[in-house]
Amino acid sequence: TIKTLNDIHHQLNKISEFNKDKLKFSQILKLYSPSLESLPPHLQTFTFDQNIFSSLNPLDISGLTIGGIDGGYISRFLIGFDIFLFRAVAVFITYTPEGIQKTTYYPTKIPPFEITVSDVGLSSLDFEQLGNLRRAITELQVASQILELSEKKIDVLLLDGSPVINKPLTSNQKIINFYETYLSILQELILSARKKSIKFAWIVKDSRMNLMTKFLGRILPFLADKMPELLEVDYRSIINNSRDMDLFYYLLDFQYRSMALKVDFNISNDFIKKFVLYSFYLKTARFDIPLRVEIFHPLPDKTKDLIKETNILAGTILTLSQYYKNYGIPAPIVEADARAKIKEIEVETFFQLMRKRFSFPDLWLRRRERSPWNF
Repeated sequence: TIKTLNDIHHQLNKISEFNKDKLKFSQILKLYSPSLESLPPHLQTFTFDQNIFSSLNPLDISGLTIGGIDGGYISRFLIGFDIFLFRAVAVFITYTPEGIQKTTYYPTKIPPFEITVSDVGLSSLDFEQLGNLRRAITELQVASQILELSEKKIDVLLLDGSPVINKPLTSNQKIINFYETYLSILQELILSARKKSIKFAWIVKDSRMNLMTKFLGRILPFLADKMPELLEVDYRSIINNSRDMDLFYYLLDFQYRSMALKVDFNISNDFIKKFVLYSFYLKTARFDIPLRVEIFHPLPDKTKDLIKETNILAGTILTLSQYYKNYGIPAPIVEADARAKIKEIEVETFFQLMRKRFSFPDLWLRRRERSPWNF
């Protein structure tokens, strides 16, 4: 045990030293904040921003109605069949100069969950992919229904998570069909939101991407001569061993966003001629890690218009997220998450009803769930 603790101590010391290098690297980059306009043309095509960092101010959101959508999902792998429980909730908050005027919910404050039973023999990977796709579709369906309610005024709509879902690695046609359904609903949703002038964005709370760090690794050799102190740190090692979230915790000051980068996501050949998906990081709370924000921008569009629209949306999200100095999540997303979450007591109640109505045998449960011992 002592040897293990010593090993952990040694590893934590290495991480601490590495974080000091990250801090020094970030201080140099923020000090010079080099312009992206000097980059070669083939690199400028990845972003419409002219700077790595952009300063923002919280915006006046009084008079606006801002929605947040989140979904809850629980699955149970049983003997003979699988059960999936889904729920998605939209929360709308209307703001006044004094604060929140009213909060409404769609379809209800705590809607019943949707139940799907699958008797198809799914592998562990297919089981997970099917559940994630169904949850994502449920959220988009709620968003689509909201946009169809023309009498409901919405200015901004935020969804929890990322719109990017990779094509499932499976030969199961049922899962592939769900994936195609997801892309179809997503495409119609973006087009509909644009027609109704509704600002749309996805909020990723905990990102494991390294999209930004990889791009920094590509552009820093072209910018290094403008930052002589950069050669004092092993910035290549920092880039290669960091995720976006880790590095931009140091790079972004409070109320700043990063440059927006293109995300490779092909919904359809027709769609990518009209829209491009961009991703950027936004530090909404002084002592929290930054959020990843993903937005679709139309093509073609002028650089100034893209920057202006992005800053307005980022400033709105910033305003919605400043309730806690160490937890910078937009309030509509926090409320939607609380309402959509499926609690274990709800699942247990559901199973009790199944036992009574369908003579549900305990043998259907896996061994780990019907052990006679409680440790």
